[in-house]
Amino acid sequence: MPEKQIILIIVLAVVIVILAGGFVALFVYYHHVRRRDSDVDALTGGKTKNRFFMDCEKAVKKIPAEKWALAVIDIDKFKLVNDRLGYEMGDRILLRLHSTIGDSLEENEIVARISEDNFAVLIKNASDNDIENRLESIFTEFDRRNSLFIKYPMTFSAGVCRLGQCTGKNGAIDFTAAVDRCKLAKKSVKSYHTNEVAFYDGRIRDISMREKDIENAMPQALEHNEFLCYLQPKYGTENRHIVGAEALIRWDSKEFGFLSPNEFIPVAEKNGFVVELDFFILEEVCKLMRRWIDRGITPIIISVNQSRLHINDEDYIWRLREIVDKYEIPYGYIELEVTESVFTENTELMLKILHKLHEIGFKLSIDDFGSGYSSLNILKDIPADVLKIDREFFNGTVNSSRGRAVISSVVDLAKNLDMNVISEGIETGDQMEFLKEIRCGMVQGYYFAKPMTIKEFEEHWENDQQNESNDIFNDTFQFEPPLEAGN
Repeated sequence: MPEKQIILIIVLAVVIVILAGGFVALFVYYHHVRRRDSDVDALTGGKTKNRFFMDCEKAVKKIPAEKWALAVIDIDKFKLVNDRLGYEMGDRILLRLHSTIGDSLEENEIVARISEDNFAVLIKNASDNDIENRLESIFTEFDRRNSLFIKYPMTFSAGVCRLGQCTGKNGAIDFTAAVDRCKLAKKSVKSYHTNEVAFYDGRIRDISMREKDIENAMPQALEHNEFLCYLQPKYGTENRHIVGAEALIRWDSKEFGFLSPNEFIPVAEKNGFVVELDFFILEEVCKLMRRWIDRGITPIIISVNQSRLHINDEDYIWRLREIVDKYEIPYGYIELEVTESVFTENTELMLKILHKLHEIGFKLSIDDFGSGYSSLNILKDIPADVLKIDREFFNGTVNSSRGRAVISSVVDLAKNLDMNVISEGIETGDQMEFLKEIRCGMVQGYYFAKPMTIKEFEEHWENDQQNESNDIFNDTFQFEPPLEAGN
C-alpha cells in the first residue's frame, strides 16, 4: 500500500477517535448536567424529591432506620396565601421556610421540597415530645424571620413517621410509603387555626382503611336508598314556633350501621361524592314540598347545604334548576347554605355564582359565620338573605360582657345589610333569652329539637301549628277582670 494512503488512513482513524471521544465527553457532560438539574429543586435550590429519597437511603445504610424519623411539613391553606399575596411572594415564603428548616438540621439530617408547599425532613428519632418541640421551634423561627418582611399569620401542619415502622421484609425502607404515612397523620389533625403535629400509628392506619371502605361503599349506598334526609326545625325567637328547617343527611348503612355525618361527610368531600349527596338532599326536599303543596299545605323555607366543590362545576346551576323545576317548586322556598370558607378559594367566581342564584330566586344563607375565616369586606358583597352564626360562637361567649357585645354587633351588622340572622347550636335557656334580647330573629339547636326524620318533623310541625293557634286564641281572647266601681 502506498505510503500516502497509509498516512491518510492513520489521520482518518485519529480524527474518528477524536470525534468519538468528543461525543462521549459531550454525552457524559450533558448527562451530568441533566442529572444535576434533576437533583436540584428549581425554586429552593435544594434537593428534589428523588434526590431526597436517594440521600435518605444512603443515610439509613450508615445509621439504622430505628434512629430516624421522617416529617412532612406544610403551610395550612397555602393556596389562599398565593391568592392574597401573589405567587411571587408565595415563592419567597417557600424559600424562607426551606432555609429555616435547613438551618435547624443536625449532622446527616436532610430536607427537601417534595411538592408545592410540602417539605420532607429526615430527622433523628426521639420521643414524641422532643420531635414536637423541634418542629415547633422551626415554626417559631420561621414566623420571626417572615415577620421581618410581611405581616401575614400562617399556621403549619406536620405528620411524623418513625422509619422503624416502615422496614420491609428485606430491611429496606419504602420512603414513598413513609411520606404517605406522614401525610395521613398530618390530615388527622389539620385545623387551620393552630400549629399541629401528629405521629403516625396503627390507629391512623385503621382510620385510613375505614375511610377507604366508606368511600368505596358510597355509590352503591346512594343507589340502594341508604342515605336519608333529616330535618332540624328553626324557631322564631319571639313566638318560639317553627319558621323553617334545615335539611341534613344521614347514612343508615347496611355494612357499617348508622354513620355519623362527621365520619362520612369529610370522606365525601375528599373524593367529590358530596356533590351527588347535595343534589340527593335537594331532590328529597323538593319531593316533600311537592307533597305538601298537593295537600294544600303552604311550605316553609328549607335550607340545603351546598359544598364548596360546586364552584368548579359548570353544570351546577343548571342541575339545581332542573331538580327544582321537575317538582314545580317556587325557588323562594329553597334556601341554599354556603359555608363562609368557600370565599377563601375563588372569591370572584363564588360571588358571581351566588348573584346568579339570587337573581333566579333562590334564598341564600352564609353558614358557619364566625368560624375563623370571616371577612367583613367580603360580607358586603355577598347577596345573602340569611347570616347563620356558628355554634362555636356561643362556647362561653354569652357568659362575658365582651362576648355578648360581639354577638350583638354581628346581629346589628347583618340587619344593616338587610339579612335575617339565625343562631345555631343553641342548647340553653340563657342563650335563648340573650338572643331574644338582642332581637336575633331565628334559632336552631337541641334546646328546641334535634334533627329528625321527615315523618317526625311533619308530626312535630303539626303539633307546633296547633299550639300556635292556641297561643293566638289565648292572646286574642284573654279574660279581662271587671273594673272596680268608681274607676
